[in-house]
Amino acid sequence: MAIIKCPNDHYYDNAKYNACPHCQVTGGSRRMEEEMTIARVSEEIRLVNSNNIGFSNPAGEEKTIGIYKAKMQADPVVGWLVCIKGAGRGRDYRLHTGRNFLGRGLKMDICITEDDTITRENHCSVVFDPKRKVFYISPGEGSITYLNDKLLDDSGKLSEGDVITAGLTDLVFIPYCKEERTWL
Repeated sequence: MAIIKCPNDHYYDNAKYNACPHCQVTGGSRRMEEEMTIARVSEEIRLVNSNNIGFSNPAGEEKTIGIYKAKMQADPVVGWLVCIKGAGRGRDYRLHTGRNFLGRGLKMDICITEDDTITRENHCSVVFDPKRKVFYISPGEGSITYLNDKLLDDSGKLSEGDVITAGLTDLVFIPYCKEERTWL
């Protein structure tokens, strides 16, 4: 048994594994691959014509990156969800332009790991439409979400102070971007 360190600084037993089980990379550095992808995408963003609303990643990944992030060099906050009931009480979650997925999974935009009654992925989503400066909420797949104590069975418009109930967690909606206040 020999514990070794992979190029991404993970420790693992090379007698049990041929490659780092955390990275699932054989023979290369995941960090280096990610840095190369980020550099390639950054270069593509720089080359995008300002009349476009986004671009598809030429590396074959089916992702579209919005111009808002490219112009601002950041993904600016457009609003918040604040936990007022549940294990995460007092915690806030930032909302960004576009679709914000809520769930327990670490890849979710709004990650609420403390509540086991929330679906791991896509419990519901909050969308900010930058053209109309309006927020919407959509139910997820196979989970129950309430908006102001009413079952959310279809997409609906969000208003300041609305309460979203996902699992045992209540979240109050607070918009930053409004008709009179926007990032564009």
